[in-house]
Amino acid sequence: MKRHKPSQWSSWGLWERWIVATSIAEVIGLAIVAVVSLIVSQFGYIQGTFTLVGILEGIVLGFAQWLVLRRYIQHSRRWIIATVIGALFAWFSGLTVSALMAIAYAGVSDVTKTQAFIKGLFLLGAGLGAMLGFCQWLVIKNQIRFSIWWIVANAIAWAVGLFVAYIGVGMAQESFSLQTALVTAVTGTAMGAVIGGITGTALVCLLKSSQKQIH
Repeated sequence: MKRHKPSQWSSWGLWERWIVATSIAEVIGLAIVAVVSLIVSQFGYIQGTFTLVGILEGIVLGFAQWLVLRRYIQHSRRWIIATVIGALFAWFSGLTVSALMAIAYAGVSDVTKTQAFIKGLFLLGAGLGAMLGFCQWLVIKNQIRFSIWWIVANAIAWAVGLFVAYIGVGMAQESFSLQTALVTAVTGTAMGAVIGGITGTALVCLLKSSQKQIH
């Protein structure tokens, strides 16, 4: 098969579909985290919980993006596997870094702690995004020119996206309620729109710049 050329598809349409797919995936992903958090708060931590969350989030995001991307790359199913692996690495790395941040700023003032936390949050998001982007890049590196920029785009997207998630989650109640469900949906949509918008722009630019055809 041949890759769709820029003249054969609408860049705007691709960008829109990518944002929608990523937004839906993030809403489902945050819902999974919310449900698991509620279960853990009620029954305590169950071994393998975080691994399961990482796998489920990776599957949801990878599958949603694959539905859009499958027309444009070869061996597209590998995208789902790469996203699951990237999500697992990102999840456990995020937990570790978050714990270290909590320990490091335990004795500082609230103002300093808040400033440091926000900076750390952006850096954490950039690191997690780069990790996920790297795993996905392994799928497209031999198919799309300048594909290394995919890692950069993900780093930027997840840095901003994680900050959006932090703001949204902060407005949710600890117990399950209609407000919590609505906040989760709005936060997931906003987070997905930010991440999808940035990475979608990169995707369109990369596909346009790539002249290589898949046989």
